[in-house]
Amino acid sequence: MPGKLSHVVISLVIAMGGINLVFAAWEENLDIVGTVRTGEFCVKFDEGYCINYDGPGKNDLNYYVYPYRDTDRCPYDVGTTYCDVEEYQVTITLENVYPCYQTFVRFKAINCGTIPAKLKDVEVYIDDPDGLKDYVEFGVGIDVRKDGNWIGEEWYPEHWIGAFPRTDANITELETALENTINAVLAKLNSDLPALPPNHELWYDFGFHIKNGAPQKANLTITIKTIWTQFNVQ
Repeated sequence: MPGKLSHVVISLVIAMGGINLVFAAWEENLDIVGTVRTGEFCVKFDEGYCINYDGPGKNDLNYYVYPYRDTDRCPYDVGTTYCDVEEYQVTITLENVYPCYQTFVRFKAINCGTIPAKLKDVEVYIDDPDGLKDYVEFGVGIDVRKDGNWIGEEWYPEHWIGAFPRTDANITELETALENTINAVLAKLNSDLPALPPNHELWYDFGFHIKNGAPQKANLTITIKTIWTQFNVQ
């Protein structure tokens, strides 16, 4: 009997020792941490930047000359073009103009965010208290650039520079012309999903011409807004 009791005691000690070994085992916690950072959506006009070929104080451009040289000007400062570029709209005003007057302006927008931007809409408002719009024809060129490098361009009417200033495109077509031309040049970057990539610039080149028969003492103001959304919105 004492021998059997000894075996039982030894067995219990061994068993308890095994339990203690389990209680003293190593442990390791593995944590999984995820980080989500949203992008930034930002498309703006370059505020205050406008190349205005007939701004205040400049002699008017000679008829039928594309304005790359200041020598191509008449001796008088008669008509004036005002170009006001804000972050979300551009306002162009033609003041004291006359038949055969022509002018050009250039400005740009930039994708200043991290998300490609798709054009959602173009809004053009024409303030025409004197009935001048029926006598204003225009041409527009849109090109895409990155880091100063030209990538692609589109024109309305098609390659209008060759025919300027007699494009026969009335200013009332401007809204549709801008929407179609912007989308066409963005499609050159990606035809399946046209969009303006981050850090890319969209340059706008406008020309205006006043046709014969325009009313006297008439001014005209054009306000342009472009609405953008992220590239994958249906």
